[in-house]
Formats: sequence, C-alpha cells, structure tokens
Amino acid sequence: MGEEIRRPAEIIADALSVHLGPSTARTAVRTFSTRALGLLPDDVSRDDAPRLLEALRPMLRTLLGAKPADEVLRRIRGVLE
Repeated sequence: MGEEIRRPAEIIADALSVHLGPSTARTAVRTFSTRALGLLPDDVSRDDAPRLLEALRPMLRTLLGAKPADEVLRRIRGVLE
C-alpha cells in the first residue's frame, strides 16, 4: 500500500499543535492561510507553504519567543522539503 500523502497545512498544524494546542494550531493555519494567501488550508500547496510559514512567524515569535519560533519554523520547513 502507498504512503498517505498529507497536505502542507495539516503538517504545519500538527507541528504547531505541540506548542499551541491542536485547536489553536488549526485555527492559526486556517486564519493565516486565508488572510496571507487567500487560500483555504486544504488548498495550500507545498509551493505556498513557505509564504504561510512566514505569515505565521510574527505570531509565533510573540507566543514562543524569537529563537524557539525560528527553530519550530526551521523544523517544519525540513519536513515539507
């Protein structure tokens, strides 16, 4: 059987849920994908994901601190590549 393909927004929300909780992580991904990209989370492609991560950066830096937020974003980028 083939490996399940996960959407970028799902990968991002799952990674953020460790720090924000699952509900807040999903809400953040939905809000920022809609506002920053004009897309629903399910429509965010791997090509769109870097812009979504950059849009999330200020919020994450506020909530987690600059260095932890940058590390979280770096790890998510690695998973998406």
